[in-house]
Amino acid sequence: MASFFITPCQAERYPHFAQFLKNLFEHKLCPNNFATKSQNDERREVFREYQRTKKSYDAVKLIYDSIWDIIANTRVEDEKSLKLLEETFISSELHQSMRIIKEEKLKDDDNLHVFGIHFKQEPIDDDIAVWAQEQLKNELVEKGVLLLSELGQDVQGNNEDLILAKISQLSSLISSRMEALDDCKKIMEENDVLLKEQYTKYTTILLESLHIMENLLQEHMIDGENRRNIAKSESLEVQCDALYLKIKSLHLEILYETYTEQTVPALKKISKELETKSEQIENEIRASQLRLNRYKSVGEEFNCLVKEYSKLREAIKQKRWTLDKLKSYSSN
Repeated sequence: MASFFITPCQAERYPHFAQFLKNLFEHKLCPNNFATKSQNDERREVFREYQRTKKSYDAVKLIYDSIWDIIANTRVEDEKSLKLLEETFISSELHQSMRIIKEEKLKDDDNLHVFGIHFKQEPIDDDIAVWAQEQLKNELVEKGVLLLSELGQDVQGNNEDLILAKISQLSSLISSRMEALDDCKKIMEENDVLLKEQYTKYTTILLESLHIMENLLQEHMIDGENRRNIAKSESLEVQCDALYLKIKSLHLEILYETYTEQTVPALKKISKELETKSEQIENEIRASQLRLNRYKSVGEEFNCLVKEYSKLREAIKQKRWTLDKLKSYSSN
């Protein structure tokens, strides 16, 4: 019951606290510890009375069922006695039932009316009573033999006295068997608890193992990827070296095909012309740079003069165009 308060994992983690709860529940939280002595005595007396009543009821029910088994048995040879027993038993049952319904005692000469049929309680003769007792004894002995057989007792070949002696010990055998079954039940419950704890423990270990396996796989994949990257980088390095050598060989091949005995004089001439042209361009650049420096030395006023000069040239050009037009009109 202490497992209701803590889980198995917590019990493993805190064993002293789990043992404390177990002891507290067994010795302090028992319902009997909260009752007085008189209440406990009364409870035990009620339980004993219940056991006695139950045993009495079971005995009466056993006899009742056995009588019905005798009535329903088709192997009984004395059909007349069986018929009288059936009528007497049924009328007695109806009489008892009607007495319970009416809550009063019926007289012997009262007739019973059930579903429109008149029944009268029939007294049982002494001969029928003796015969019924003998049949009841045989029926109970047969049931006792069946119970002994189910309990593993060897009853074949035993005489009647030995069988009756074994039947008299039937209650103790059943009690011992019930105690053994209760012990087995307790052991099974304990084993069930242990199995549940082991299942929880094994499940936890399995999950931890899976987690460790996942980490190992990830590390293995990372190591494999690293090795593949190293191999790939080495392969790319070799390819780069091969391409460099190929480019160098192509460069040398181009130089070899370009500078031949026939092309060297022409290339020298082209080189001289290029040098001359380069010198001319450099001279022009220096001259342009000098002019630019002179313009920069004049300052902002020079820019204003240039703008005014441009405007005057534009105005002169416009007036010349107007004069030309006027001259053309006057000549016409």
